[in-house]
Amino acid sequence: RLAGAVCVLGSATPALESWRNAAAGKYRLLELPERVEGRPLPAVEIVDLRRGRGGRAGATVTVPAAPARERAATGREREPSTPILSPPLVAAMAERLERGEQTILLLNRRGYSTFVQCRDCGAVWSCLNCNVSLTYHRMRRRLVCHHCFHEEAPPITCDVCGSGDLSFRGVGTEQVERTVAETFPAARLARMDVDTTSGKWAHHEILGRFERGEIDILLGTQMIAKGLDFPRVTLVGVVNADVGMNLPDFRASERSFQLLAQVAGRAGRGDRPGTVIIQTALPDHYTIRCAVAHDYVGFAERELAEREGPGYPPHTRLINVVVSGTEEMAVQEAAESAARWVRALPELRDAVTLTGPAPCPIDRVRSRWRWHFLLRSRSPRALGRVGRAIHQRLDLAGGRADLRIILDRDPVALL
Repeated sequence: RLAGAVCVLGSATPALESWRNAAAGKYRLLELPERVEGRPLPAVEIVDLRRGRGGRAGATVTVPAAPARERAATGREREPSTPILSPPLVAAMAERLERGEQTILLLNRRGYSTFVQCRDCGAVWSCLNCNVSLTYHRMRRRLVCHHCFHEEAPPITCDVCGSGDLSFRGVGTEQVERTVAETFPAARLARMDVDTTSGKWAHHEILGRFERGEIDILLGTQMIAKGLDFPRVTLVGVVNADVGMNLPDFRASERSFQLLAQVAGRAGRGDRPGTVIIQTALPDHYTIRCAVAHDYVGFAERELAEREGPGYPPHTRLINVVVSGTEEMAVQEAAESAARWVRALPELRDAVTLTGPAPCPIDRVRSRWRWHFLLRSRSPRALGRVGRAIHQRLDLAGGRADLRIILDRDPVALL
């Protein structure tokens, strides 16, 4: 603004805040409704993963049982008959391999199994520092916390009841990689996630091989969903579109739609038409339906309506106030005390509302307990006045609990 410059924001899936600004005239909307050279958007097929819906969920490719010595060392790695690749996706991948074309598979969850559970008593292996389950990484033979990076060896018997009947449940990119390799042993396969791209230039090396045609199937998390332009990619498969859809965060549906729409755009960017196959147990959800129809406008209108009632952005502005500390009760009391203090502020008046306090969705991370409350207002200035008052005048008196307060203005996520 000071320099008289023009700022251009470009996206196939704009944030709802930007879309609302364009609709209100604050931004000028410029649309590119067609692909380069008028190429068609890919055809999209939904595969319903629910059992009893057309029989598809029951007829799926599964990972064979682990060898006896592997089961003895780590328990059964996963439940039998858990669907990973549906018959339509397997058939489409086989067709691409036969034609010398390339496939991209998306699963936005790394690791091999998402949690380990005792079949007898139901105990789940959790992180010592965070209130989350540990993810099993088969290549490293470790259980890993994706928040604090705590690691430990996978169990052989249950710590609670002593049973050796352990179940390794849930699906991550490592398990999909194994399934694809066993289904298509001759295919050249590469996996891209945090585990395989942590080395210097590893990301560029994998994409370089894919661009040169040295990889037939590229499997990965969200890092493969955007910006890739490979003309030989004619098939995109979404292994599970429901990952992240039901997170306790008001942006969960928006992020899911963005991911599906962006990864779908990787197919058919050359002269050959593309196809997208989305596996989901929520085929009637508006997020899935709009992604299938390449309908951003329809999704934006529905999502804006969904957020209006509870008062989430872009209808209002937010500050997420997070209180954390090393003692659970001290954090709860401090959060409740801070909320009472804020409610008494003259700056609050009628322009700002307070919701909470309550435990954060992940209430302990890195050995620190977390509570939060939300400040909402349609006036950014009123919200700013309350935020400054908290920052300048609120004293938590941490003591032994090492209490801290964080003000997250316009939060990207509430987890």
